[in-house]
Amino acid sequence: MLPAEIRKKYDIEAGKEVEILDFGGEIVIVPVPETRGRGFVKFKRRLDEILAEYKKEEKKREMKG
Repeated sequence: MLPAEIRKKYDIEAGKEVEILDFGGEIVIVPVPETRGRGFVKFKRRLDEILAEYKKEEKKREMKG
């Protein structure tokens, strides 16, 4: 179960299914879209691009306070 403060910060509803991806030293929590079936997450972009964008956005959030 994700803590309430994390769900609120990332707009994840209580009880919503998420996938936890382990990238050796980093984990990424990805909400599962309602329309998608279970299984592997399929990305249209390379993972390093996705992670770089995520880190950039996280840094922006940290700077805002």
